[in-house]
Amino acid sequence: MFGKTKLFSFILILTAFVLAGCKQQEQATDQRGLRLPESPLLTFLEHKSGLIAYVGSDGNVYTVNQTGKNPAQITDDAAVEGDSQRYYQYPTWSPDSKSLTFFSLSGSDQSDLETAIYVADDDGQNKVEVYKADDGSRPVYLSWSPDSANITFIATIAGSSGLSFNMVPAAGGEIQVLDTGSPYYWDWRPDGSGMFIHAGGARTADPLARLSFLSLADGVVEDGLLLKPATFQSPAFSPDGARLLLAAENADGKNALLLTDLSGEIQNELTTFETSVAFDWSPDGKQVAFIHSTEASFTVGKLNLVDADDPTKLVEVDQEDIVAFYWSPDSKKVAYFVPVRAPVTDSSGQPTQDTQLILKMYVADAITGKSTLLWTFVPTQEFLQTMLFFDQYARSSTIWSPDSQNLVVPIFLPDESAAGIILVPASGNVQPRFLQQGTMAFWSWK
Repeated sequence: MFGKTKLFSFILILTAFVLAGCKQQEQATDQRGLRLPESPLLTFLEHKSGLIAYVGSDGNVYTVNQTGKNPAQITDDAAVEGDSQRYYQYPTWSPDSKSLTFFSLSGSDQSDLETAIYVADDDGQNKVEVYKADDGSRPVYLSWSPDSANITFIATIAGSSGLSFNMVPAAGGEIQVLDTGSPYYWDWRPDGSGMFIHAGGARTADPLARLSFLSLADGVVEDGLLLKPATFQSPAFSPDGARLLLAAENADGKNALLLTDLSGEIQNELTTFETSVAFDWSPDGKQVAFIHSTEASFTVGKLNLVDADDPTKLVEVDQEDIVAFYWSPDSKKVAYFVPVRAPVTDSSGQPTQDTQLILKMYVADAITGKSTLLWTFVPTQEFLQTMLFFDQYARSSTIWSPDSQNLVVPIFLPDESAAGIILVPASGNVQPRFLQQGTMAFWSWK
């Protein structure tokens, strides 16, 4: 997945990039005014859909339903003792929504860093350590196989700028190194027989950059395409597994978003682009959303929704400078984020000379592109980091509830120096509500 492995610097890079590209100046919404819906009974009477996994402010992993009440504690040993600390990151739901994988980091600095990957049931039972390293290497991204039987993950290589692509059974067992490369992105075939990978970035920047199918049916067999990869991150299989989206040079030498069959033969050209592109299928496989990015190092630009079979049927969403988007499970809506700069206020509520990054959260109708502003908030650093690689994270995680009615976002409350997990109704008609203190959250698939 990631190209450079100084993980903590990604947050600062993203913030600097986004702030530099923001054209708007707005007053931040006062997030201390979070309140329940008009009827407090609604929280208890509404239909509950799936579970939310989150990292609490104490560094432990929890799960909770959308009421925010009585969370189940998945881990209980995150701690800070002097210069040493232990904490957990990025809980990722299995496709069957029965299990979670997540990783821990412990130590005082890079020289004594220990990392481990765990799998546990959604209530914290049957916790298994499936990977451990004490050589300074670390996992940076996790993804389940479609049958919920295996974990694939990217890990840094100690003493190297490269990355290893690995797989381990979810029940524990032998770790298999599938490939290496940097940067490295992939998407599982829906039938679980392998994946499609994008390694090395764009061919114009790295002559060894490649697009390949990896088959796992009989060992690891790589079948590379002759296409020259353009500037993009994660490829994407169609939900039925019959087609593939990727970005490469077309016959005219232009960068293009291409739809191919499973042999890599081009079936359709959805768009051409100058700099970079990020994209994803709608869950029903009928549409493709993509951002024509004006930057190569991160995604920011216009969001477009196009018919996968007829590129002339294209709708442009009615906002500018979009940095990330996420399809709803019912394929009817797309949630997206627009960064803006806002003045920092003093204790009396007056604006100062300093500014802070805030996100405007919208949901767009997938047919018309018309958007509704849901909320404006200060994101946590952990959420910002996933947004830098949102298209890869969209292959393995979701912020949408399974019934497409709500979203979950982690926010930072500057006035309280605290982070919170917030439920945001997709209708825009009901106030967001606080669930629990925490820094990162994802909803289960089911």
